[in-house]
Amino acid sequence: MSAIVTGAAGFIGSHLTERLLSDGYDVLGIDDLRTGTTRVPGARLVELPIHLTARPSFDPDVIFHLAGPVGPVGVLGQAGHIVTQIVRDADILRSWAAYWDVPLVYVSTSEVYGLQQQPMTEQAPRIIAAGHSARMEYAVAKMAAETMLLNSGIDVRIIRPFNVAGPRQREEGGFVLPRFIRQAKTGEPLTVYTPGTQRRAFTHVLDIVDGIVRAGTVGQPGGVYNLGNPANECSIWELAEEVCRLVGGVDARIAVVDPVTLWGAAFREAPDKVPDATKARTELGWEPTRTRKQVIEDAAA
Repeated sequence: MSAIVTGAAGFIGSHLTERLLSDGYDVLGIDDLRTGTTRVPGARLVELPIHLTARPSFDPDVIFHLAGPVGPVGVLGQAGHIVTQIVRDADILRSWAAYWDVPLVYVSTSEVYGLQQQPMTEQAPRIIAAGHSARMEYAVAKMAAETMLLNSGIDVRIIRPFNVAGPRQREEGGFVLPRFIRQAKTGEPLTVYTPGTQRRAFTHVLDIVDGIVRAGTVGQPGGVYNLGNPANECSIWELAEEVCRLVGGVDARIAVVDPVTLWGAAFREAPDKVPDATKARTELGWEPTRTRKQVIEDAAA
């Protein structure tokens, strides 16, 4: 078995590459190393952006597409270009999947749900908030790419991950858990973005990877799957309290801050995001097993 993984040096992509290698796959990774630099031993890596990469001389059984801008802070500097990049790269991977006649597993985002009521389901309407923030552009771009791929007649399986966390996640993208862990370890106040009551379902990266692999092996063509662990649901304030207990000790403190004062008017905090993962459980046999405590401890190790 063989696979192409775009974004193979990134947070999720490097863990996916390791999993595929352990399953006996021959893996070719593609990554420009902008948002991750993990070179996984045993995998070949093309160090280029997708749009500058010629179709490889390779014969994959499946393509996993994870490359792209990431994080609520990571996307800020690319506003105005996010749609172009995401749709362009998806179109390139679409042509590769059609050429080899293999499944394309497209890792999208839970951001596509916008203001949908909780828990978020694959079938319900997406409700996009008013405005034109970078985060909105990212969500709209992912939805456009999903729609294009599902209309293309190729075998595409869509993954919408929820609040992935764990080892190798970088704070620079604006991800909350690595920020909390750094702050707890250095004795700084843990900065909870207003209002602090927003709810998330933090899911271990290895559980997410298992779902992605299952989508590539037993997923249905045209299938759209939420991957997220509802059992790990909490507010951001509750997450900060748990990090204080597990990482920071008795002297750890929490401070509520307005993220716009840190990142500017283009920043938007996401509303509540809690998944309904019934479809992934039913069709993929996927079951997340790692608790929120394990997510925190593994990320802090």
